[in-house]
Amino acid sequence: MSQNSVISDHAFDFKLVFESYGVRVKLEASSKELLEKASEAAESALLGRLEIIENVNAEHSFGFSLDDDGETLFLHENGERITSDTSVKRFFRFFDGLLRIKVAEFTRDRVFIHAGVVGWKGRAIVIPANSFRGKTSLVAELVRNGAEYYSDEYAVLDENGLVHSFPRFLAIRYFDGELREKLVNPSSLGGRVGRVEIPIGLVLLTEYEADAVWNPQTLTAGQGIIEMIPHTIPRRANTKFALNVLNTSVSDAIILKSPRGEASDFAVEILSYFDNYISLARTFRG
Repeated sequence: MSQNSVISDHAFDFKLVFESYGVRVKLEASSKELLEKASEAAESALLGRLEIIENVNAEHSFGFSLDDDGETLFLHENGERITSDTSVKRFFRFFDGLLRIKVAEFTRDRVFIHAGVVGWKGRAIVIPANSFRGKTSLVAELVRNGAEYYSDEYAVLDENGLVHSFPRFLAIRYFDGELREKLVNPSSLGGRVGRVEIPIGLVLLTEYEADAVWNPQTLTAGQGIIEMIPHTIPRRANTKFALNVLNTSVSDAIILKSPRGEASDFAVEILSYFDNYISLARTFRG
């Protein structure tokens, strides 16, 4: 994104404030039309999980303006210009990701973990991972094999350690001369979206490696938390709460770590593995 254009800052005469996951955000713009576009982008980014509120202060603000020719969009965060672009689509895609991270970082009653999540027989399979590590491909294959889709971006945990759905379309990357991304509705994979909060049954610490053999190490809850901390968004803004929630969420989960091979083969294998684990656990409890 280019920041070479220099213009005088426009007055932000059009404003609204919303709250999402307890985080208050102000959107302000130099025109009514631009504010409407920003509001629509926020609704999309947060899956409509926001409420417009009036006559309140906001901890965070994003400002939107155009240059005098109407060709370059400028984005401001808390009064400081941070980026610009001539592509409307690219500009709002950048804002889309930035807004979600801001809400994820500062929410006080949820913990967002960068992870793929599916539901399987009433339990969540959580796959913490950085981007470009095969997380979305694995989630897609698990959904094709009957798992309920919860998210390919965030595991959203409440104070009781239960996983809430955050079902944005899967962002599947592919290469056709250059890296591209397409958004895929889970229903096109034959899947269903999970709607009910569920406990974590399995944490998969895995990345794709060519010709890898699945040979998992079983981790303790403490070891699992250490592995999950780098993927936990509010670990600095709300450290104590985040650690307490992580501890609660994985206390009864199996935590496995190993590289894996192709997602299509591995999805079948891991669901079978988890079924056997659930059956064995029920036997011991019974």
